[in-house]
Amino acid sequence: MIDKSALTKIGQTIKPHGISGEILCDFSLMPDDNFPKYFILEDEEIFVPFFIEEYRLTGAFGAFVKFCGVNDENDVKSLCKKDIFFDKIIENKEDKNNVTMNFFVGFRIIDESYGEVGEIQDIDQSTVNTLFVVDTKLIPMNEDFILKIDKKKKIIFTQLPNGLLEL
Repeated sequence: MIDKSALTKIGQTIKPHGISGEILCDFSLMPDDNFPKYFILEDEEIFVPFFIEEYRLTGAFGAFVKFCGVNDENDVKSLCKKDIFFDKIIENKEDKNNVTMNFFVGFRIIDESYGEVGEIQDIDQSTVNTLFVVDTKLIPMNEDFILKIDKKKKIIFTQLPNGLLEL
């Protein structure tokens, strides 16, 4: 039996996607290039591993995931709105497989309209909306604004709404 104290919450399942058993997942800790082989979901106070058949990343903190043995929309509906956990032991062995919000400190933000905005100095998670702290600016960490993340060059390419940086 899996003990909750050995787990780290990394996100939540959101809703079915399509009819073939995919589910949209939203992550607070996003797996990096080496996506995990399984996630652990809580079902009636029992933690159950669900092995991942395939996945497609969407936005900066989301993915469409197809679990093994989950083959249609009805199967997926029972898995919606559940917390996603990952095994801390595996996380500690392979830290490179997980990205926390603080991973982005030191990244530069380059906007399509504004050009170079600056370097991320901190992540503000004190409100409902997580914010990048860049100099004196607070920029919402919103996947709708993020076009691309280049992890090797440490650059986040954005398309920020007009006037956002003037606030």
